[in-house]
Amino acid sequence: AFSSLQLINFAGLTMSDDESDASSVVEEEEEEEEITDLSNSDVCTKYQEASKIVNLALTGLISQCIPGAKIIDLCQFGTTVIEVQTAKLYTKKVNGVAVERGVAFPVCISVNDVICNHSPLASEELVSKIYCT
Repeated sequence: AFSSLQLINFAGLTMSDDESDASSVVEEEEEEEEITDLSNSDVCTKYQEASKIVNLALTGLISQCIPGAKIIDLCQFGTTVIEVQTAKLYTKKVNGVAVERGVAFPVCISVNDVICNHSPLASEELVSKIYCT
């Protein structure tokens, strides 16, 4: 999508200083009103890519869940998968600065005897009690 100033420049039109000032105010308002809901196809694409990364991480974590596996190792594995995959996406710089991306919430494992999700500290040596049937 082009801003109004880009379209004006593209068309080769010129404007007076008063029109230029009014145009810049409108552009600032348009920039602030960026659409961030699902009606924006870029937002949909980002959610779809995020879901692919999460599904890949879950598939890998499921294969790593074996009796005696350390919970910290599982969490670190999941975080690594997410970080590696997100590093491949949206590498274009915005205003000369790289876009931040990565893990927004720590990878958690639901351990049998721990209430709620668990994301252990590196010093904890909790081992999974996975029962194979």
